[in-house]
Amino acid sequence: MGTVTEFKTLGKEGPSAAYVSGVADGQSARAEGGALTLYLQVGIDDYARASRGVFRSADHAGAVDRR
Repeated sequence: MGTVTEFKTLGKEGPSAAYVSGVADGQSARAEGGALTLYLQVGIDDYARASRGVFRSADHAGAVDRR
């Protein structure tokens, strides 16, 4: 095991540009009745996480169980 040599705090920088773009694109795709692409379903970058979050929060806001 190594030691931690440097630790940076994020501070109050806010969300990344990719995250903000993902939220905006996710909201517009959701409004148009679009679906998540495979990349957005499994992507781990800020853009994919934000888009997926918009779809998931919209699914849980008063939606019925679709099983």
